[in-house]
Amino acid sequence: MLTWEDIKNSVSKEVYETIHDDLIDKEHQTQFYTFTGGFTFILRSLTLKGEDLAYRSEYFVFLNKQILSYDFETQHFKVFTESLDYFLDAVYERFESNKSIFLLYNGEVDKMEDSLYDRKIPASFMDNWFDLKKDISKIERFFSRQIFAYSDLTKFGDKVDEFPSLDFKNMIADIQFVLSSANGTIARLDNLHNYYLSLKNDKLNKNIYALTILSGIFLPLNLIVGFFGMNTEGLFFKENPHGTIYVVYILASILFLFLIGFQLLKLVDRFLLRWLLGRSSIYRRLANKITDIEESWKF
Repeated sequence: MLTWEDIKNSVSKEVYETIHDDLIDKEHQTQFYTFTGGFTFILRSLTLKGEDLAYRSEYFVFLNKQILSYDFETQHFKVFTESLDYFLDAVYERFESNKSIFLLYNGEVDKMEDSLYDRKIPASFMDNWFDLKKDISKIERFFSRQIFAYSDLTKFGDKVDEFPSLDFKNMIADIQFVLSSANGTIARLDNLHNYYLSLKNDKLNKNIYALTILSGIFLPLNLIVGFFGMNTEGLFFKENPHGTIYVVYILASILFLFLIGFQLLKLVDRFLLRWLLGRSSIYRRLANKITDIEESWKF
């Protein structure tokens, strides 16, 4: 167990003040810097507190061929290890834990993607999407900062004997892979958001289309009913005992023509116009290209 006084006697005044100021901040970012005879490595890790993504920071000081860790409860330094390989294993365990948390978020994005493509959209989609986008963006920034710190650590290790620089460089490659995956996940979330908006707009357009059809059907009927409901002389069928039935027949005929007419237009558009002008031409072009490719194989 080492006290602050022991650290003060082992390093320069400037280094002591820097270490002391950094340890005041319990939420410090991942950072590495060297001083004469050692280095300070502030390692930040991901954790989950309830339903929120959180961080925890650990403070390591390499001094007199020992790696010391700082205990906030006792406010003392204790010997973490004298083996650099053990230190590497401990740091790699933190990385694996960080990666596991990212994979949990990535799995939630997979579930959201599957449900959205199956058109099973939950009412809380936007809230879930926002939470995932916010946390994965934090994870992306977290790994970006870690790469810089680990790069500085490996530069220091290249100058020290028996330092596992190659292993740390391999871990940097793993971090870069996770960082790339995080960027890809963010892009997938953006695509999901765009697809969700497309579905909402498509649903809104269908509702507007249905209202337009209803308005187109009932507006002429309202005009006819209003016309025959006028309290004036000389109206059609006024003196005819079957006038009411004739008006009902006219209204029913107009309604029937509208309903059948719209369905016929849909059938013509779906099975005739689209086939003649749309998909058939696409498949025809594809078939021609495939034929040309197959012809090029023949010698």
